[in-house]
Amino acid sequence: MSELSDRSFASDGLGPARRHVVLLSLTASFSLGQVASTIYVPSIPAIARELHTTVAHVQFTFVGYLLAYAVSMLVLGPLSDSIGRRRTLLWGLGLSMASSLACAAAPTVAVLIAARVLQGVGACAGMVVGRALTRETWGAEASAQVIAGRSMAATLMQAFAPVLGGYVQAWFGWRMNFIVVAALAGLAIALVILAVPAAAATARTKAVGVFDGYRRLITMPQFIGYALAGAGAHAGFHIFAAGAPAVLIGTFGVTPEQYGYYASLPPLGFVVGSFVAKRLTARLGINSVIALGTCVLIPAGLTMVMLALFKVAGPMVVVGPMMFVCCGSGLITPNAAAGSLGVNPHIVGAASGLGSFIQMTGAAAATAMLSLGSSGNPLALAVVIALAGLFCVTAFGGLLQAQRIAAAEARAPV
Repeated sequence: MSELSDRSFASDGLGPARRHVVLLSLTASFSLGQVASTIYVPSIPAIARELHTTVAHVQFTFVGYLLAYAVSMLVLGPLSDSIGRRRTLLWGLGLSMASSLACAAAPTVAVLIAARVLQGVGACAGMVVGRALTRETWGAEASAQVIAGRSMAATLMQAFAPVLGGYVQAWFGWRMNFIVVAALAGLAIALVILAVPAAAATARTKAVGVFDGYRRLITMPQFIGYALAGAGAHAGFHIFAAGAPAVLIGTFGVTPEQYGYYASLPPLGFVVGSFVAKRLTARLGINSVIALGTCVLIPAGLTMVMLALFKVAGPMVVVGPMMFVCCGSGLITPNAAAGSLGVNPHIVGAASGLGSFIQMTGAAAATAMLSLGSSGNPLALAVVIALAGLFCVTAFGGLLQAQRIAAAEARAPV
């Protein structure tokens, strides 16, 4: 790690109090995308009725948002290397605000889908640019703790946003949910203007071309190892979110009202893991905390598989082990993200963009594997979740081996 990247804003006189305001602004920016993705879920039937379309067509608003969110990661990270973190973040938040208002005013489902695509592009800036700013502000080890803390807040907001959305739907109608997102974007803009220093408006190092930055990263075993380990650890939650409704409601007979209770438990496991990671990383280091996370993740996934094999029935048979899977993910994901950002201080934005893209697309690919099994099959769900965990461990093992080889070569006499 370069001395410059570790000191970063500290050399600009950013004191502890100001850092807390910066952290608040980055947390608000990052959480915006999580809230926007789920707050309007209770409104889907109402949207379909008012826009004279089907629920299936309204669900394309999810697809458009997620695809735009993922692809934008490849652009916004390197863009922030070129034109500056602060400017990129403000443009992204501004686009989120404008597109959220467009969603609220959408006269047809086609306009709503298009506005959601723009909303995904803008919301992505909070995650990608926020990670790069975190790495430059807090340095290598501390950034893992900060990312863990932000992940805790964002996970809680994502888990409980539909609860707020349900009340907003009942009191004001579905369009107000998007106005709430626009208001949150406006608040995030104000915090960024207030908190993020002007030094972040200009890239600190000479930026390289987008494709050149990605070319460098994909040839770095350390970056690939951390990125793939984070993708495997993060995938479990998305697999559960996609497959658990069919298992719990369709197979175990849980009512939709009860399902909301069960679905809120695994994110709490992630919060616990992120909290522990935040406490331990400074003392143990990134790799040690990731190793600890795998010791939680793998047994939990295998336990879920064994329970399904022996046909033990009940919602907690799935949800219980899943809480520990998410706990392991909370230990691994923020540290893997911090590790991937530290491979080259000259292309932190590109590393943030490509690493986030790998994480999102890896989760999508793992979720798609559910289609290979029968819908509502607890064993199929458990196997895919366990395989994602094994993928994480394999990638992390390859990373450790690459680091050992690099260390041995550095010690060898010339």
